[in-house]
Amino acid sequence: METADYISTFWSAQEMGVQALMLYLTVSSGYLVVAYLIGAQLTKSQTLFISTLFCVFAVYALWGVGQYWTSGYMAQLALDEKGVLDSVELNHLGVNPALIALPMGFLGILGSLKFMWDVRH
Repeated sequence: METADYISTFWSAQEMGVQALMLYLTVSSGYLVVAYLIGAQLTKSQTLFISTLFCVFAVYALWGVGQYWTSGYMAQLALDEKGVLDSVELNHLGVNPALIALPMGFLGILGSLKFMWDVRH
């Protein structure tokens, strides 16, 4: 691959990772709104159903975040190996952002499930 291809891959991966993160935030916000507004009125089977859907879609969105941002980080590493670009120009911290976003996302899932539990009990 040429340098331009790696740079294009890096920025495309960053954009798609942000889109996946926005999907995660949308799914999480929707779940929290439902939990707050009608969580106490839901039956046990309804709560199980909506919580399962939430977990599936939230984990899927987080998988996208991890996949895309790791791909971008790998493109950055390839550029560093080629010696054509200083890593500071693409990623100021020099860390794969997925390593930060994924644990925070999973904590968000657990916190959202705990919120639903608290509303119901």
